[in-house]
Amino acid sequence: MMSSGPLEPSDLPVFAAYPEPIIVPLDHVENEMKQTKNTMEVDETALYIMSKAVEEFIRQLTRDISCNGTKEMDYDSFAEYIQNSEFKSLREFFPERVRYGDIKHLLFPEQLQQQSPSSSQSSSSSSSSAPPPPQIH
Repeated sequence: MMSSGPLEPSDLPVFAAYPEPIIVPLDHVENEMKQTKNTMEVDETALYIMSKAVEEFIRQLTRDISCNGTKEMDYDSFAEYIQNSEFKSLREFFPERVRYGDIKHLLFPEQLQQQSPSSSQSSSSSSSSAPPPPQIH
């Protein structure tokens, strides 16, 4: 079995196919490369190298996030790692989780304003000395 280190000339006999296993399919890498703005022709060797680079990137992320397999990997740990890593371009794809209850007042401020008068009326009818609740804007 081959290591994940750099390829040595002895790893690739002259007329042999690429070493197995290829985890990221070359067709996928080729399709992704064709979708970029700077379209260029690439040969199979370049596709293989890109495939191995993506594979190593995923392997490194997995190792770092799971602390070499000692910690369970979930979305929150993945997003936290990305936010605090050198992979700044991935931050928008893996934002830290935000709970709905924490931002509901930002999404629906009109509902909060509608609830406030009714709650102050009910509290004023039961107790006229209680101050009205604060308005959040």
